Amino acid sequence: MTRFVTWLRLNIDAVVAIVIAITAVIVEFIDKNTKLDPVSNAILLVLSLLAVTLLRDRNRIARLVRETAAVRLLYGAEVDQAHALARRDTANWIYKGGTGTYLRAATLPFFLARVRAEQQLLNLRVEILDPGDEQLCEAEAQHRNSLQPSGDANGRPWTTDRIRKQSYATVLACSWYRAQSELLTIELALSAVVSTYRWDMSDSVVIMNQRGSNTPALLFERGKTQYSDLTRELALSYKQARHIPLGRDSELRPPAEPTIVQVRRLLERLALPLPAVYTDDDVAEIVEYALRPANTF
Repeated sequence: MTRFVTWLRLNIDAVVAIVIAITAVIVEFIDKNTKLDPVSNAILLVLSLLAVTLLRDRNRIARLVRETAAVRLLYGAEVDQAHALARRDTANWIYKGGTGTYLRAATLPFFLARVRAEQQLLNLRVEILDPGDEQLCEAEAQHRNSLQPSGDANGRPWTTDRIRKQSYATVLACSWYRAQSELLTIELALSAVVSTYRWDMSDSVVIMNQRGSNTPALLFERGKTQYSDLTRELALSYKQARHIPLGRDSELRPPAEPTIVQVRRLLERLALPLPAVYTDDDVAEIVEYALRPANTF
């Protein structure tokens, strides 16, 4: 609806001309007593042709601008649409962000369903914050609260503990989804640096969101210089991060969800033991974040 209103605002002159011409024809057809002279008919015809030509040329120019632009700005629902389109055909996906909420909520479930339906190999590379670094998680929480003083979309403030649990949840989710299919390969690395952007890269585009901001997302298409530059940026960042050897844990196979004991054992094997103060309720919360996350974007 927003896109239509924007289009209408930009083309209101041509639309009005066409509406006037159509209205005149309808009135003349309905009311036999209304007769337009030949000159008026010719003027209406010319106006209609000019309006149609104007709309066609504007649409053509807009399409050419989109095709040649190095970067596209995405607003609101356009961001989700761009992600959905990018996920549809790609064989590779690279994610770099904070705690991976959107990855757990949208990307991983979609890709698991896709490999099961298509029976084709799909590779994911994931880089998130290190949940074992408490100071890093504290810095991330402070950054998010500075951008969103009122909390997330549900009004919840960001705390160090919440950031840690969300990152642990992404580690668990990557392990769990990887164990569901031999065709879904997931590589995971943990970053020691807070980033203000979230990257999602497919075989065709890179989508960059500034986390916690109302600024538009940026989309770079393959074939443009920026796509190659960002490919190198993400490769270097991943190389410097701490790699986690996920393997394929037989305990995480369906249909059952991982138990609290299995989660603790998994994270210990990955050299990411949970804090000693975490109770079974804390572990259950991590499982909830991992497999039933709320999409707050």
